[in-house]
Amino acid sequence: MRRTNLTATDREWLQRLGKNLDDLIKKKGYKSPYDFWVNKAGDHLSRSALNYVLTGKTDPKATTLRILARLLDVKPSKIVDLDD
Repeated sequence: MRRTNLTATDREWLQRLGKNLDDLIKKKGYKSPYDFWVNKAGDHLSRSALNYVLTGKTDPKATTLRILARLLDVKPSKIVDLDD
């Protein structure tokens, strides 16, 4: 979860990933990421872990992305597909 060696481009990418995840959560019918966490993700990851990903404050592990994808019923690539 360390970000010390990330470039500005990496940090921007993480913020875009968080925005993409937020959009996916809402497209799945949740009113907010908090609604998603309460109703689906709370048993699988902490609220702070979800918030760190959503705000681009962490570089999530592949397993975290896989869990989120499973909970949202999408492929993990859908979360990281940012049209670079």
